[in-house]
Amino acid sequence: MSTRSLTVDEAMRELITQSRKLLIGQDAAVAAFAAEICRHIAFSPLQRRPGIFLVAGPNFDDDHLGLPFGLAATFSKTGGRYELASSHGEDLGHVFTPQSSRTEVRSLLHSARDNPAAMFVLQDIDKAHPKLLKTLMTAWSQGFIDDEGGEKIPLAEAIFVLTTEVARDAIGQIARSEPDPDRLHVECLKLLVDAGFPASLLKSIDTAFALRTLSAGEAVLEHYRSIAEQVAAHDLILEEGGIDGRILAHSMDSSNEPTPEDALLPRDELDARLAQAKAAGVHTVRLVLGEGIITVVPVGEPLAQDATNPLADAQPASTPDGETAGQ
Repeated sequence: MSTRSLTVDEAMRELITQSRKLLIGQDAAVAAFAAEICRHIAFSPLQRRPGIFLVAGPNFDDDHLGLPFGLAATFSKTGGRYELASSHGEDLGHVFTPQSSRTEVRSLLHSARDNPAAMFVLQDIDKAHPKLLKTLMTAWSQGFIDDEGGEKIPLAEAIFVLTTEVARDAIGQIARSEPDPDRLHVECLKLLVDAGFPASLLKSIDTAFALRTLSAGEAVLEHYRSIAEQVAAHDLILEEGGIDGRILAHSMDSSNEPTPEDALLPRDELDARLAQAKAAGVHTVRLVLGEGIITVVPVGEPLAQDATNPLADAQPASTPDGETAGQ
């Protein structure tokens, strides 16, 4: 989706919608993130530096990635994702190599040259090599990167989303009680500094977004609400108690078997099945876990049951290289 084809309000609504599909129970963080991202995009032609955003707090099942993935889904912003604490050594050698490598990690330098408005996700930024941090902070402040030939690659329209698990429990608790995003940003920075997060790095960050801690019960209720809203968006009625308990159990422990591939991330395939049910004339449904996917089952409509049986067997479309679409 092109950023230029949407008004600011439309872009914000779409970003919130896409992010809420990926990050359940974090509406305050999603709304704050959408507002800041849209502000950056609106003013990026006038800026001289990229947008630098930090996601902190609880990170159950890679919750930190819900915000940047929602951004990617909304604006088709591609760039790179770098796990700086991983064993792959995704530091200076991978991030700033001037050539596009054949490894899974694509050079940030190469991506920025191809797409000045790219988004880059730097996971566990606090664990990055000091030389990498210095190079990044210099590039952010200057608004460009020098390539191997001395050419200046602009970064003003780029977006960097950083993540950290430093002080995640303390931040998660504060996020539960502080509704104001500006005050929460300040409190989050204080906790990070006290916990040893590099203070020099915090000076480069535009805004910190704190995810709140959810109890097991809250997580179940939030997932139920989110899925019910997804059903209602297709003008369908969810039967009372009509979500298979195994789907909700997965929201508490993603290791539960069988794994519902479309229960949480992503949910586009569930949307497709709901749309098929609506097109078949179904009005009320329940969601049942079967064969690793969520099946849409018509309720109280025996004649429609046969017409919607293909929903239970439908498999996600595959890309030419054999990977499931949307993953």
